[in-house]
This record gives sequence, structure tokens and C-alpha cells, in this order.
Amino acid sequence: MRIGDRKQYKSNTTMKRLTSLKKNGLSWALSMLTIASTFTLSSCLNDFDAPNLPPTSYVSIYQGSPDSPSLDIYADANKINTAELNFSGALAYSPFYVGERRFKISPFNAASALLEKDFLLKPDTIYSLFILNKLSNLDIILVKDEWEEPVAEEAQLRLVHLSPDTEDVLIELSETEEPLTENIGFGENSGFISTPTNTYDIQVKSAVNGEVLVEAPNVELKGNRVYTLVLRGMKETENENRKLDVQLLTNYVHYQ
Repeated sequence: MRIGDRKQYKSNTTMKRLTSLKKNGLSWALSMLTIASTFTLSSCLNDFDAPNLPPTSYVSIYQGSPDSPSLDIYADANKINTAELNFSGALAYSPFYVGERRFKISPFNAASALLEKDFLLKPDTIYSLFILNKLSNLDIILVKDEWEEPVAEEAQLRLVHLSPDTEDVLIELSETEEPLTENIGFGENSGFISTPTNTYDIQVKSAVNGEVLVEAPNVELKGNRVYTLVLRGMKETENENRKLDVQLLTNYVHYQ
């Protein structure tokens, strides 16, 4: 079976190298839990035994372009998704051949390409690939996913800014005196930041004038977990399904 480039690649085989890489392996069982308005929770990562694989990297994919049609995504000639990839949709961490890879985005079931972009994938390395910006300026960024060994008393959280018409932002958590992040611009991310386990009201604020742009109340950040908070959608839009919001993704769960 071909490596990576197919979401249906079975998780027990997929995660062998991540077991050696992160001590407890990883799997991604994508799910959604509505927390507030369209604030959502997606998950996660686990441990399996599996046969040896050739050198691989591992990539998850998130569709953050607010006005793009349903999409297909390819790595070289290999189609990654089996169902249409829509706004705010995600694909699990999957194994990919290492080296220079060409990623192509096309409308679902169409031959024409909207964008092609090359990335170098390194062995035993975990990445998140984000599709972003409006359709007229469609882009892809590849982010290396690096976090500390999780502990029971803390969660690790990063912000990824994918809203093309929103200024620089920062995150504030209730029960804390200082912002969790520095100013984060469109297409940037904060890196993973450790924070005590707790239930927080999360505010995304403008770094320009301090205005609260999005608020998600009563968000539980659990220990032994690594999260990504995605700022998605448009600040100025009449489409309720594309308005500025946040989505919480669980990248990794450390089972003890």
C-alpha cells in the first residue's frame, strides 16, 4: 500500500513511527463537539503496534479558506482525501513519503488546479498543513508541529490565525493576568504554550485596539493534551457560516 497520500491508510500502520518519535504514539480520530456557537473541538492521537515503515513524515490538513468551493488535495499524483474537503474541515495525521512533495488543490472532482506548492517533508517529523486566504489569493502553509512532553497538570495550546481580513490578534484566558500569546498576524502561529489545566473563557482580542473579536466560554483544557486554536472565517461577511470564529483541535493526547 502506498504511504501517506491516502487518508484511509489504517491507523495501526500509520502510527508506528510516531510511537518511537513521541514515546506514546499518535493517532487522529477526528471528531467535533460544539462548545459555543460554532466553536468546536476536534481530536486526537493514540498508540498502536504495527509493522515497520520506510522513512516517513506525518501531515494533518486543515481547510481554512472561507470562500473556496469543496476541495480535493493531492500530494504529487496521490489524492489525499476521499470525501470533499470543506471550510473548517480537517484530515487526520497520515504518513507521507519524505522529500520534496508537490501539493495540489483542486475543486472537488475537477481536474483543474487552484494552487500547486512544493514542500520538503523530513523523516520522523510531524506537520500541519493549512489551506488559507480567499480563493483569489489561495495559499498553503506547512507548520512543523513541535511540543513538549505533556504532563497531567498542564495543557499546551497554540493559536493559528487564518482569518484573511482580521488584524493581528492575541489570546487572553480568564483567571490569568497576562495574554497567553504575543501579537499573531494572519498566516502566523504562536507555537505551543503551556498553561495550567482549567476551564477558561477564551477571548481573541485585536492587538490594535484591544477589542474582543471572538469569545468562547467554558472551554476545558485538559492535562496531557496538546491543542491548536484556529481563528477562522471573515470579520466582514454576511454569510453566517463564514463569520469570524474559533475552532479547537486536539493534536495529541498522552495516555499514561
